[in-house]
Amino acid sequence: MSLYNEGMKIICDGACLADAVNTVIRATNGKINPSLGGIKIVAAGDTLTLFATDIEMYITKVIKADVREEGTSIVPGKIFADYVRLLDKSAQVELASDATSIMITHGENVCTFTLMSESEYPDILKLGSKPHFAIKSQDLNDIITKTTICASRDDSRPILKGVLFELEGKNLTCVSLDGYRLAKVNKTVTNVGTDIKFVVPARSLDEVKKMLTGDTGDVNIVIENKFFGIALNGTTFATRLMDGEFINYKQVIPQSFESTAVLDKEEFTESVVRAGIVGSNANTKIISLKFEGKSVAISGISQTGNTNQRANAKITGKDLVIAFNAEYLTTALGGINEQFVLLSYNSALAPCTLTSTKDGGDYLFLILPVRAN
Repeated sequence: MSLYNEGMKIICDGACLADAVNTVIRATNGKINPSLGGIKIVAAGDTLTLFATDIEMYITKVIKADVREEGTSIVPGKIFADYVRLLDKSAQVELASDATSIMITHGENVCTFTLMSESEYPDILKLGSKPHFAIKSQDLNDIITKTTICASRDDSRPILKGVLFELEGKNLTCVSLDGYRLAKVNKTVTNVGTDIKFVVPARSLDEVKKMLTGDTGDVNIVIENKFFGIALNGTTFATRLMDGEFINYKQVIPQSFESTAVLDKEEFTESVVRAGIVGSNANTKIISLKFEGKSVAISGISQTGNTNQRANAKITGKDLVIAFNAEYLTTALGGINEQFVLLSYNSALAPCTLTSTKDGGDYLFLILPVRAN
């Protein structure tokens, strides 16, 4: 790879350039390696390609451009992005570079940046176009919304920082867990290849979700050379799959429950949030749920106060008091878009689940109770 950049000259739309830069900048990370703080820009044919990577994620964005001179440049990512964001979005922008610098011209305004060396910068990642399966954009968005919130943030068990994808025929099951809670989502997919199981970093899926905004079509998922990739609206995203064996989640989920409570999601969530505010101690928000009669009493107690909230419930089974981390409960409730939820439980310390009240619901949240003082 050449140490020097190849000079180029192009004219493109300011809004398109800003959008492209804002898309790929999310994959830069100069803390890992200074060279990875840069953005590679390639002018060829009638397009301008922008590419960035932190070695885990790879993002490529292609936009139309009037290419006067073809070439490649590595620009300093953050300062270039900060500047381009402030350009007049309605104006045409000219980029002209030589071996050491790039000049941005828009109207009467000119700015020059020193280019970064190309010698240590990775090549643009190219995956095949054949998908392993296709999924509705809304379904992929729903998977990401419900699962990444339960992925671990602890580096001691790296595999739990990802989301398991388990494809069997046309059935896709996605699971995340962190030792205290679990999320499972089931969806139906099309254009299926062979059955497969893989783990995608939760952080990468959160970036995929940003690409799905407003899209209503199908998304093709490519699994190749230990990479997960999608292409959408001129943007190609790829991330390395995680190594290691995921936990056998089926052993964690109870097969049956002695008691259930049907709750209005909005009313229950508001009560849990209020109780959690008062029940805050140090870094946790512990609340108690008392299932009795036709309601659930939700209480929070701390050194600064106490509260008792009540939510209507249709309870089947025994009365019981269960304590939870309020944040885990509200996070799970926040991923549910239905009017009612079904909370199932066995005992004060056994795992509880939140599921749909409808038959064939496609999600499940599991939360471990805590010992109440």
